[in-house]
Amino acid sequence: MENHLQAHGYDIIHGLEWGNSAANSYAFDGLDTLITTNRINETVGGALPTTLKFLDDMIDRNLAKQGGQHAKVFLMTPEMQSLVSRLLTNVRLQQGGGTGGTGVVEIKGGWRLETYRNIPILPVAGMKPNTAMGTVTTAFATSGGTVADGTYYFRVAYVDYNGESEASAEATVTCTGGAGNAHTVTLSWTAITGAFMYKIYCATSSGAEKLVAVIKATTYDSTGTPAAPVTGCVFTTTPSAANPTLTLSAASGVTTGPTTSVSTAMAKDVPLVATGNIVPEYVVLWDLDKYQGLGKVPYTNAGGDRFNGLVTMVPLAQTDDNIPFLIRSYMALCPSFEATSIIHRGLRTA
Repeated sequence: MENHLQAHGYDIIHGLEWGNSAANSYAFDGLDTLITTNRINETVGGALPTTLKFLDDMIDRNLAKQGGQHAKVFLMTPEMQSLVSRLLTNVRLQQGGGTGGTGVVEIKGGWRLETYRNIPILPVAGMKPNTAMGTVTTAFATSGGTVADGTYYFRVAYVDYNGESEASAEATVTCTGGAGNAHTVTLSWTAITGAFMYKIYCATSSGAEKLVAVIKATTYDSTGTPAAPVTGCVFTTTPSAANPTLTLSAASGVTTGPTTSVSTAMAKDVPLVATGNIVPEYVVLWDLDKYQGLGKVPYTNAGGDRFNGLVTMVPLAQTDDNIPFLIRSYMALCPSFEATSIIHRGLRTA
């Protein structure tokens, strides 16, 4: 039971980081969706910090929105925490030389920075891709839509319990012929086991892809039961974050209606693409204030069993040797005020 409870906690953490109700109506919105005012993107391939100015800039954005007295935390990978520790060079650590020694000796490095400017650094999973999206194939039809003539470049990434994956290799399609400006464009891929969503990036020039759609990774039947994995999508209008009119292609051949557009801020997101086998990652400054930040997680079952009612364990049936049970939570991250939190995408550690 404790193992299941811990796994349920990981599910909640994933939802807090990556929830997207527009892509999947069975999810609540998380930090990746809610943070829009302060969303920083480096170029494709990522940028290697050489000073701690990038953390200072994130803190300054928080302070500019009156977040000075708020509880907050940095979320980053352990690798990024190590880089940050190495970059803090204006602190002298000293160690006594002991009896008969030469006195105080300065220690250069070899330590772990746990806070920066009094803000805790929390090393977490989900901030860096550890897998890559497979091959994406493209096709077009000369009628049935309104996609304009031209060449389109795509990259696709998936989101699972490890966060956003490294994006696929660039896939290209050139629409020409037929009725002209009346095309449809189809993307196809092998379904990813464990994926929750797919992020689709597109541009009309190579290497310039931006986010145009976030779609669920599973289709559902009328009762909300997962029906079939999504294996592609069909654009019926010119791919754009403002109007990504598309249908989803599932393994069973089932299609669903068009997905909603991504936010103006997310439309500036670029795919995470490795350079020299080093994949760019996220750093998040999460303002935990309940009323002027993103620190409120309301729930509707105050009589729950664990964590002040957040988690409820329900026995399903009693047998001779065990009791099957269900662990559930009725909760969501409440977007009281997102402008004091910051997402910085595309940072590299080497």
